[in-house]
Amino acid sequence: MADLPVSTVYLLKRAELAVRGCVEVALAAAELTPSQYFILFLVKSGEATSSAELARSMGVLPQSMTELIAPLEKKGAIVRKPDPANNRILRIEMTAAGDRLFAKGTEVAIRIERELLEGFEARELAVVNRFFGELTAKAESHSLHPKLRRLTKVAAKAKAVRTAAKRPARRRARRA
Repeated sequence: MADLPVSTVYLLKRAELAVRGCVEVALAAAELTPSQYFILFLVKSGEATSSAELARSMGVLPQSMTELIAPLEKKGAIVRKPDPANNRILRIEMTAAGDRLFAKGTEVAIRIERELLEGFEARELAVVNRFFGELTAKAESHSLHPKLRRLTKVAAKAKAVRTAAKRPARRRARRA
């Protein structure tokens, strides 16, 4: 076992777990979980403003999103309002309490990031950031990425439905 090479993906996962542990403890002081802070970040930035958009951005099922946003609603940090263009979509908006909670969480996030990255040079961080950006883009466009697999399944299902809908029409045309 000692002869096994150290994998980049393994080290990435170890780093993620170590950093997440620190972030969980740090954000607890702001009465937030990392997932709740990320939700506030996505809503604040406008990147995701519905449960479905949040679920896609966070890589969870839409049903799980309800459980993740419920504590933020209870705290009065967010509200859900019907979309003016489509009443079936509930848009998530931050409240003044949410803005304060987000600001508090951001202070903590910046502090813990500074502490964890202390001692790294700016050029090292630039290389790491470029690496993570490119790795993320490659992974998200990879055929095994869940988003692409889901899109492929949806496209295949839609094609099957279209094909099935065309078959009866052809049969009718042959009979006539």
